[in-house]
Amino acid sequence: MNARQYLWIFLSVFCIIYGITKVISHEANLAGQQNKPDDNREKDEWRAKQTAVVAVETEDDDEEDGYVTLADDEEGELEVFYPTNEWQTIKPGQAIPAGLHVRINLETGMKEAKLMDEDDKESDDGMEFWKEGERMGMVNTDKKSFSKEELKDALKLFKAKQDDVQHEVEGHDEEIRKKFKSYDELKQDFEAMNLNIETDSEIMSSLLEKYRSDGATVDDRRAILQDLEYYAHQIDNARDLVSLGGLDLIIKGLNDTETVIRQESAFVLGSAVQSNPTVQIQTVERGAIQILLRLLSGNQPLATKKKVLYAISSLVRQFPYAQKRFLELGGLSALSSLFKETDSNALALKVKAVTLLHDLLVEQDHHVDVELVDDEAKERQRQYKMVPLLSSMIEQGWCERIPTLLLAPEHDNREKVLHAMKTMLAPCTQHYNQISIKETLHSLHEEYESFALEELQENDGDLYFTGLKTLIGEILENLHGHTEL
Repeated sequence: MNARQYLWIFLSVFCIIYGITKVISHEANLAGQQNKPDDNREKDEWRAKQTAVVAVETEDDDEEDGYVTLADDEEGELEVFYPTNEWQTIKPGQAIPAGLHVRINLETGMKEAKLMDEDDKESDDGMEFWKEGERMGMVNTDKKSFSKEELKDALKLFKAKQDDVQHEVEGHDEEIRKKFKSYDELKQDFEAMNLNIETDSEIMSSLLEKYRSDGATVDDRRAILQDLEYYAHQIDNARDLVSLGGLDLIIKGLNDTETVIRQESAFVLGSAVQSNPTVQIQTVERGAIQILLRLLSGNQPLATKKKVLYAISSLVRQFPYAQKRFLELGGLSALSSLFKETDSNALALKVKAVTLLHDLLVEQDHHVDVELVDDEAKERQRQYKMVPLLSSMIEQGWCERIPTLLLAPEHDNREKVLHAMKTMLAPCTQHYNQISIKETLHSLHEEYESFALEELQENDGDLYFTGLKTLIGEILENLHGHTEL
């Protein structure tokens, strides 16, 4: 026979034995129920008969500590089950001590019990039956038992140690309290901190008040303007600066007798109006453009003119009305005056002026040469068309002025000049065709061609010089009227 057949035979035998056991158990239950009385008094007596052994508390605790005592019921109607090492039949309703080995005799159908064998005791947690006279019970020999006096002594020792631990905990808590602040102290500190917290608007108001005070020195006012410039970068702060009267104070500072105050005032103004239409409008209405242009064209240090040009650039960008006022008030002439500076440090200012005009031309083309549907966009387009920037630049000689910066030593400056020349290429072609300008362009093209070859050989992904070479090539191509270089 194979393994499957053995398995089926085993399962069949197991089912037959299990069925016989269930039948015997059912018949025993029926026999017990037949002897059960109906009235309540007899029912109580019947329940008492079902327990032949009950647990009782003895008064002699010192002798029997650690044991469970069993005693006969008072009526003694059921025989007490005394377990031995031999199998004994358990009568219906007869109680037995815990920890015995119990089985069902398949031949008689009766329950049988006996004391645990030595091998079974190891797996029964050391439970052992004991009998002394009429008293009997089970004791766990694996667990240590204690007398009443031993338990009392252990409890006293536990309480003493608990008191020591509590004392140590209290000492530790006191040490912690000395090192750290309490909750109430921390709460008071936070409340005090909250009282000192100020908003940006409150800080700017305090700075302006200090600036206006009679005791403020030039260094004090300079430091205050530097702080205001930090806050003015944020759009909301710049608007608050207007409502606090700070804008008037700054514009007034442009006319201050101290050079450093004029310089810092222009810096604050440029930061406040940058990309902030609300402040731009307020600044133009207060006549700041005229003051700035006067400073730019006047006898001022280059550091001051740099900050003034920054303020003008921030004020007119994305603001066609300010651009129109810039042209009407002689803005191009003020920028042209920078080209009269002989100081080599003025080159950066000249390039910034050219970059500003180039950006304004690109901005204007972006808004004019498109079809718009939105009414607000159409109004902006109408305003840009009212700004004759390109024609004014041609009239005032910017076609001749821009190419003079081609030989700037820094590549970044050359790039800005070349972009400006390309933007004005159509109206300035006649002037750009001058031999000196074309020779300069060819020279730059050869220079950047060699740089471009080095870029390709390095193959690092940076094609900056290649872009400059291409830009110069496009300008020359348009000037020559053919594609051959």
